[in-house]
Amino acid sequence: MKKITCMFIVLMLMVSILSFASAEEAEDSEDNETEIEIRAMNNLNGSEIRLLQLEKAITKNLLKGEMAVDVLKNLSYNTTDLESILSELHLVLDEVNSADPNESNAVEIFVDLKSDAKNLTTQFREELKVLLSDVKYNEIREQIQNMTNGTIQNYSKKIQNRIKQFNRNQVYKLYGIIGEGNNSYVNQYMNGTLSLFQLKMQISKIVNQKTKEKMEIYKGIKEEKIRCQNKANKTYGNVTKNFEERHQERLQNRLEWANNTGNEKLMEKIQNRIGNGKGGSANSGGNESPGGNGNGNGKGKN
Repeated sequence: MKKITCMFIVLMLMVSILSFASAEEAEDSEDNETEIEIRAMNNLNGSEIRLLQLEKAITKNLLKGEMAVDVLKNLSYNTTDLESILSELHLVLDEVNSADPNESNAVEIFVDLKSDAKNLTTQFREELKVLLSDVKYNEIREQIQNMTNGTIQNYSKKIQNRIKQFNRNQVYKLYGIIGEGNNSYVNQYMNGTLSLFQLKMQISKIVNQKTKEKMEIYKGIKEEKIRCQNKANKTYGNVTKNFEERHQERLQNRLEWANNTGNEKLMEKIQNRIGNGKGGSANSGGNESPGGNGNGNGKGKN
């Protein structure tokens, strides 16, 4: 019983350290809260993954939004407002693409642009509801719900590969704590012959064989977990301090782009938001699709 309890505790601690894969490997599951997500951004590999996940979410929402606009145009609806939202979402995607995971402000950029993506996606969904009746809204939602795209699939593969690299590095860090140097399990995990769960079980067995060192190993893993949590909490607190100021600066840059390109509708929308403090919260997510759950009320045909 004592051995089982110890094994359970160690496994739970390893789940905390190696938790990165859980959300993304279960394709399209809900994102964790932003404060939890940035715990993985304490190294280059983790920052790359989070920015790629955000890039994928925005790209998917854009594709669904553009599909919805095409359907509405064929039904003679006025889609000007929807298209202006998608134009700004494209700008957000460009900003994510330009983000450097090596830079010290990578977490700040992730938090800011994730919030922008969520707010714009929510705006799109609300505009869609205004245009459509309940029946039409649900019909369009069903049409775009199961959309598949090669670009999204490529993102998924790239993210899964990055996650494996991240987990490999985390296992090496864990090996440093437990005093292990056998890389055969890591190699099997990387080439796909060993699942993440099986890898954790093998590491748990290694720990249980180290009878004398168990408590020190437990202590080391616990300290590492607490260190990562504290660092993430501090980082999150820092990046939320000037959140609204940074949002206003991004709006000014997008307003300049809209002005240069003659996108009057986007200019109008952005001008209405500048100075109003309507930047959303830093804890907003970026994983909702245009045309999500909800009820429409009324039409907006030409």
